[in-house]
Amino acid sequence: MAVLTYEPRRPRGVTIVAGHGYSSSKHNLDFLCGFLAGHGFGIYSLDFPGHKLGASGGRLRSDADVIGSMQAVFKRARQDTGNAIYTMGHSMGAMSALRTAALEPEVAGAIAIATGYGRPSALSSLKAMGATDFRDSYVDGLTLAELTENLDVALDAELDKLAGRPVLYVAAERDMMVSQASVRELFERAPEPKTLSTVASDHTTAAEAARAVVLEWLNALHPR
Repeated sequence: MAVLTYEPRRPRGVTIVAGHGYSSSKHNLDFLCGFLAGHGFGIYSLDFPGHKLGASGGRLRSDADVIGSMQAVFKRARQDTGNAIYTMGHSMGAMSALRTAALEPEVAGAIAIATGYGRPSALSSLKAMGATDFRDSYVDGLTLAELTENLDVALDAELDKLAGRPVLYVAAERDMMVSQASVRELFERAPEPKTLSTVASDHTTAAEAARAVVLEWLNALHPR
């Protein structure tokens, strides 16, 4: 598994495990990760298996491959640093961040950018409108529709496990893949404490556009 670490110059005792979206790679999160590292937060940014733009190799066989990858990096980060550790992600990576935090009680909290509830039905609607290219050929393994087929069921079972740990949900104004309504529904289903923010962005650049709101949220939890 390929992981890129960002070492902060003035560490704040907080580390973030970051995951990218479907068909992408850790490069899509570089601006956000570099920005947060510049403000004192250590980052472990991973490439999920089967993603041809990334460096991990392998094949994406199930959602367990995605969750298991982030869990493995979380455990390595905890071993390496002893810091408070948050999970963070964009789109598919955001789903992974939420589910990893739910399954790992020692995760301090999570940041979910551009992911929502009702993804299978949203993808079906997009296909009905003629959107058929979800860059499935960029991934060796499951298509996006196959990967998200049981996502809502998993979220129903796991979201409540986040109770008591802070989570930031970020929607993008011009997101054609994950609507603001979908993000809000996920937010409303989630337990407290929780925060919802919206950024002026499309789906692809939502992580970069979320730099300020993510930093503000983290600063409130971990002031210098």
